Amino acid sequence: MRITSLTLKNWRNFKTLDISLGSRLIIVGPNAAGKSNLLDSIRFLRDLTLDGGGLQSAVRGRGGLSRVRCLYARSHFHGWVGIEVTLGDEDDPELWKYSLSFNGEKGGLNRPIVASETVWHEGRIILNRPDKFDKEDPERLTQTTLEQISANKNFRPVAEFFRETRYLHLVPQIIRDAKRSGDIRDDPFGGDFIARMNRVPTKTRDAWLRRITKSLQIAVPQFESLEVKVDAAGTPHLESRYTHWRRSGARQDEGDLSDGTLRLIGLLWSLVEVGRRAAPVLLEEPELSLHPGVVSLLPSVLAGAQRRNGAQVIITSHSWDLLSDEGIRPDEVLLLTPTSDGTVGLTLDKSPEAMELIQDGLPLVDVVRPRSEPPDIERLISVGIGEG
Repeated sequence: MRITSLTLKNWRNFKTLDISLGSRLIIVGPNAAGKSNLLDSIRFLRDLTLDGGGLQSAVRGRGGLSRVRCLYARSHFHGWVGIEVTLGDEDDPELWKYSLSFNGEKGGLNRPIVASETVWHEGRIILNRPDKFDKEDPERLTQTTLEQISANKNFRPVAEFFRETRYLHLVPQIIRDAKRSGDIRDDPFGGDFIARMNRVPTKTRDAWLRRITKSLQIAVPQFESLEVKVDAAGTPHLESRYTHWRRSGARQDEGDLSDGTLRLIGLLWSLVEVGRRAAPVLLEEPELSLHPGVVSLLPSVLAGAQRRNGAQVIITSHSWDLLSDEGIRPDEVLLLTPTSDGTVGLTLDKSPEAMELIQDGLPLVDVVRPRSEPPDIERLISVGIGEG
């Protein structure tokens, strides 16, 4: 199962966005266009389902309703924030549909309140709120049904699907900070990354590491092996071995590994880890710190992993090397464009102008580049920064 469509209303940069998704989507556009905020809409649904999460926590963790609601909302969609997703597969792309809208509570509290929550299964409505129970007890509207185990029985596959979503934006400096490993769980920036690896049963972990090592041996010169070792204080560490004339000097831990190697390990691990559930994988600029040659192969690496585990991969990127892969289709590239009324988004297959250029033989990356760069970017050279 995967996300087959996503609709946003008044969500951060997007006054309205309505897109279809396949097994892979690459989101491109200039800085501040909303690439990360689009990924965050899917993370938001995940946060609703987590232990200790829910609507109040998810909105509060994003700075409150005023930070979540689009600045261009005004009276559009009653000023509500709305997220709607359709889940399915090739045979049945609309197996499930989940729709949530919320706004601020009246009376000064301004807590986020469910304005509407609807669930469809195979085209039939199985949940529609507010209902009579919400009218009898308005406090119920501070929670979504999605976050309540006792209430989401009839659509629990939807809640479980969102819960298993994996978001990755690893920061090597955070991975290297071993003190963070016991303080946080499931940190998208890598605070518990090595600890998470260590929690996997030994036999399974070793099998996954052997698979990852094969890729690392190709991408990282002289790389030989990768293990997880626990020190005397009980803290797990990565231990890598490189080919070396002196065996005793060939071992390194995460403190010695380059930023690019750490990010590549994290990317490969997440792709293997998610294989158990075929859940969505959200990757924030995976090209950072990686050699352009490796970046250009990432789409093929991801495609290979997807063939094995069926995961849906959604990527944000500024990399022309990544987009140069000839296997990327126009419907897999979503171009975001800021406007005076919020950001708009269109996959390349929906743009007649872009498709005409592609059909004339222009490489996809050359179609995207002028449409995703800031206008008049050449003027950066002439603005005279640093001149007295």
